[in-house]
Amino acid sequence: MSILENIRLAVNGLRANKMRAMLTMLGIIIGIASVIAIVTVGNAMTHSVSSLLADLGANSIQIRITDKPDENGNTNWSRAWEDSDMITGEMIEVYQEAFADKIKTLAVTKSVGTGQVINGRNEASGYVVGVSANALGIQNIPVIAGHDLSSREVGGEKFVAIISDRFVEKLFPGIAPQQALGREIKIQLNQGDYTFTVSGVYRYEVTGFAANMTGDTTTNIFIPIGAAEQINDDVGGGHYGFQVRANDGVDTKAFAQASEDYFNRRFYRDNDYVMVWAENMDSMVGSMTGMMSTMSLAISVIAAISLLVGGIGVMNIMLVSVTERTREIGTRKALGARNSAIRAQFIVESMIICLIGGSIGVALGTALGRVGSVAIGAPGWPGLGIVLIAVSFSMTIGVFFGFYPANKAAKLDPIEALRYE
Repeated sequence: MSILENIRLAVNGLRANKMRAMLTMLGIIIGIASVIAIVTVGNAMTHSVSSLLADLGANSIQIRITDKPDENGNTNWSRAWEDSDMITGEMIEVYQEAFADKIKTLAVTKSVGTGQVINGRNEASGYVVGVSANALGIQNIPVIAGHDLSSREVGGEKFVAIISDRFVEKLFPGIAPQQALGREIKIQLNQGDYTFTVSGVYRYEVTGFAANMTGDTTTNIFIPIGAAEQINDDVGGGHYGFQVRANDGVDTKAFAQASEDYFNRRFYRDNDYVMVWAENMDSMVGSMTGMMSTMSLAISVIAAISLLVGGIGVMNIMLVSVTERTREIGTRKALGARNSAIRAQFIVESMIICLIGGSIGVALGTALGRVGSVAIGAPGWPGLGIVLIAVSFSMTIGVFFGFYPANKAAKLDPIEALRYE
């Protein structure tokens, strides 16, 4: 019997028992759909988060202090960092001189706290951050009105502020960002009330998955780092870390390692509790992507377990089919059908069941994956690779779980089969 004849017989058998066939396919459908949907949403999330991290600064390096493990690899997490552990301005100046040929610009930040600004009935909150000159440029934050903080403003410790366009919309509804320049805002902080002049407005840009997570977020208010030190009563104090933008063509991974070694060798060699850690943005993106891919893979493996359940269902229904068609098998063998032909007939039928179920699962998984990725703000489609893998896997299940019933049918004794009631 030809393969086409086997396919025709399998399709006719499924048509004769539509409900049973659909219930048999259900496990395959759910398994394939789950895997494709999860992989699609996972890939969309990974791409969105990776793009967001990359946008924070190409050629950028984060340098910060961290706890130093002892000779046994243990870390004293209970010890609080002291002023002597911080990265000082003098350290940063020496570092800049040592790597002047590699550093394009450098940004230092100092946290002040969340502040509240009231303008009549309008209210807006912002997280106040002291920054060095041109810090927004190094972080790829677009200033759409006014200008980035200059060296003169930072050095003179002026009380000026750069706020977001979202902040302007909430505090001064109906005006353009350009019109907010020069206005005074009084920020209520835990340290007291301080008046700042708006010198710039930046575009608050968060897209994709992160945009759906942030909601009506509190945006940053950037002020000169000198003003932040005055507010914190911490003039000349140290820093937890800073960010460096490397010159074009510089190997940021090697530069990050060289920066880390330089600080630890020159400034932290005798510090038993704290060391400096540096990482380039590409490594951070790679680490995040790897972590999210691993999570997606783990969840997909769990979802794929339902494919095994579906395969067992296929085996069960094929055993029932063999029992129901025992006399037919006996007749065919009595007429000269070979064992291989009987075996092929039932394997093909099992594969057809899994192929149809897999196709429905692919369609359903594609739809669910698209809806899920759109819902998190990172629209995506399943890749061709995962679709082909899913379909191939469903076919493999058909062969694997269909072989035992097919082999059982092929080994039936024709005399006994004809006498079966």
